[in-house]
Amino acid sequence: MKKWIDYIKLFWYFGVNWNFRLAIFMLRHEIKGEKKYQINTTAPAELPDLTIQNGDISKSSRYEAVNFFILESLLQKIQSIESLSSFSDLGCGKGRALVVAAHFGFTHLKGIDFAKEVCEEAKQHMKKLKQDFPNINYEIICGNVIDYIVEPRESVFFMFNPFDDETIRIFLEKVEVSLQKHPRDIYFLYASPRHIETFFEFEYEPIYRKRKLKWLDGVILKKEFQLST
Repeated sequence: MKKWIDYIKLFWYFGVNWNFRLAIFMLRHEIKGEKKYQINTTAPAELPDLTIQNGDISKSSRYEAVNFFILESLLQKIQSIESLSSFSDLGCGKGRALVVAAHFGFTHLKGIDFAKEVCEEAKQHMKKLKQDFPNINYEIICGNVIDYIVEPRESVFFMFNPFDDETIRIFLEKVEVSLQKHPRDIYFLYASPRHIETFFEFEYEPIYRKRKLKWLDGVILKKEFQLST
C-alpha cells in the first residue's frame, strides 16, 4: 500500500510541477522498473530529514531516483560502445542505478552518498542483488564525494544531477589526477545534465544524448585517452 501511495505522490509531483503527460510517462516506467528490478526506490527524501555524513546540503539536491527510461537508455548505449565492468554512482541514493547497472553487465559497482539512511537502503538492495548476481563486487561508501579518491579501475561514472557545478569541478579534478597516474578513457553518464558545461572545461565530449518529452534528458560524455607527443 505504501508503494502505491509513493507512486501517487510522484505522479502529482510531476503533474503539478511539469505536466501530466510527463507524469503519466514517468509513472508507467516507474511501476514497470520497480517490478522488473525488484527494488523499492521511488519515494524521494529531503536532505534536512536525513543524517548527513560530512557534507553541505546547500550544494546538493534532494534524493530523487533517476527515471528508468533514461537510465536504461544510457546503460544500453554505453555497453554497445565498449564492454566495461566498472560502474560508480556519485550520489547513489538508495542504489537504483547500481542495481540496474548490474543487469547490464557491470560487475564492479560502487556507490557514494553522504546520507546515512539512503546508504543503508542501497546496501540492502545490493545484498539482495548479490544473490542473483554472485559474480558482482560492490561497495557503498557513506561519505562526501569530494573526499573520495578515484581508483585506477574506475572508468564509468553516473550522476543524476546530484551536485552543483563547484562539486562537479572538484571531482573532475580528482579524475584528472587519476588519469595522470593511470591513463584510460573515462565516461560520465549524466542524467538531467544541468551543469554539462563544466565537463567541457575538462575536455569531455558528448557522444550520445537521449531526450524525451523535453524534460527527460541524459548524456554520455567521454574523455578519450591520448598519448603524449
